[in-house]
Amino acid sequence: MPKQDTYWTYFDEAWKKIIETFFPHLLIFFLPNLYEDVDLSRKPEFLDKEMEQLSKKSRKGAKYVDKLTKVYLKDGNEQWILIHIEVQSYPDKNFSQRMFRYFYRIFDKHNTKIVSMAILTGIDTSSLEGKYELDAYGSHLLFEYPTFRLMDYDHEGLEKSDNPIAFVVLVSQEKEKAERRGDKFNTKLRLMRMMFDKGYDREYIKGLLEFIDWSIQVSEKEDALILEEIKKIEEINKMPYVTSFERIAIKKGALINSREMILELLDERFGKVPSEISVIIDKIDDKNELRKYHRLAIRCSSLDEFKKMLNGNSEL
Repeated sequence: MPKQDTYWTYFDEAWKKIIETFFPHLLIFFLPNLYEDVDLSRKPEFLDKEMEQLSKKSRKGAKYVDKLTKVYLKDGNEQWILIHIEVQSYPDKNFSQRMFRYFYRIFDKHNTKIVSMAILTGIDTSSLEGKYELDAYGSHLLFEYPTFRLMDYDHEGLEKSDNPIAFVVLVSQEKEKAERRGDKFNTKLRLMRMMFDKGYDREYIKGLLEFIDWSIQVSEKEDALILEEIKKIEEINKMPYVTSFERIAIKKGALINSREMILELLDERFGKVPSEISVIIDKIDDKNELRKYHRLAIRCSSLDEFKKMLNGNSEL
């Protein structure tokens, strides 16, 4: 199971994949009026480079996700959409001010109309108006934006919906409940079965499987049991939703992420990492061993100390 410092990297990647895979469904679910005006014959453009340039610093591992997207309306005009997804476990009095800053930076740099929306995960239940207001001696500014708190949606309605974004919201709710109950395995297994019962196509199922797998993390032994359940469903439906090749690729991807996190952590703490360290880390295929080196990268006092332990001159 990824530790907290890698968890937020997965949070960023998981939500960005959901947005890209299910973008029209996301508009239907959250902004149906905008969806009606969008020209679906033209693919949305995800403006990741523009978003990176607007950020003051790298946010890899942050507890929020910003996704800037350009669509074309049926009248031929462009419409930019800023989707901000954030975990909220407690009231944040500065949230609306930050939403305004994101909006203003994009407007100031690109001089284009922007729809800003905030999707809030987590368990915070405080009221959120979705506006930022300034008033000083006759000068007045009011910035309003739609907010969507995932825990507020009707559970039964989400279960009945065929929209894959409704299922994503349901998974987000169940994640919070499972953590409080301490019943993550049964929750994950039940959501997997429910997803297959909805009859989504293969690509949708693959995307939702990855999101469930990130959201509700269980032990390797429990994950093996869930994988066996998926195999049974594949046999019944005669459809290889997750092929053996993809399973291997997913495992390799997890190893690559672990290696990258170690090297990035060392680079952040000590500067440029020598190639001899990178070469050794890149050859490690054991997940538990990578976890040990990640802990070492956190607590070592220098690159030389890390290198000595990596070469086996000291106990981890």
